[in-house]
Amino acid sequence: MKPIYCHRCNAKFLWKRIPSDIKAVHEELGRIWLVAQRMWQRDWPAVHVALNTEWSDDVKEIMVSLKCKVRERVMKLISKAYSLLNLTSMATISGLSLDEARQAAIDMRWNIIDGTIVQPCKYIDEVHNNVNEFAMTEEKLHKFTEFVSFLEN
Repeated sequence: MKPIYCHRCNAKFLWKRIPSDIKAVHEELGRIWLVAQRMWQRDWPAVHVALNTEWSDDVKEIMVSLKCKVRERVMKLISKAYSLLNLTSMATISGLSLDEARQAAIDMRWNIIDGTIVQPCKYIDEVHNNVNEFAMTEEKLHKFTEFVSFLEN
């Protein structure tokens, strides 16, 4: 959890360093900052709303990846925090439609009671190849750094 917290702190300090005129010219920076703020507040429904926007080609891949990671994290949190959960609440928290939330619950082998109540099971981490994940993250971080550096200069 600490590395994620540090990245959020770094994002906050980066935002303060960006000149106001640059922020005004590049409205997408404001939308990125809105996502960061909602993540900082742990307001997951608002994070999904902020992520569901049209992104430029420069950041689209990063934001789609972030959306997937946030959804995965939310599903882990749901599995740890709830023994029973209304399907509508699950859909809101995870940023999915009701049908998508139902399918996600089925895919995770969670029980659905009376079609409206979800009974999550504890999340079991799958074995991941950390080397590939690290390389993929480093590439995205490098691309994002180039984008920010371009905007600052």
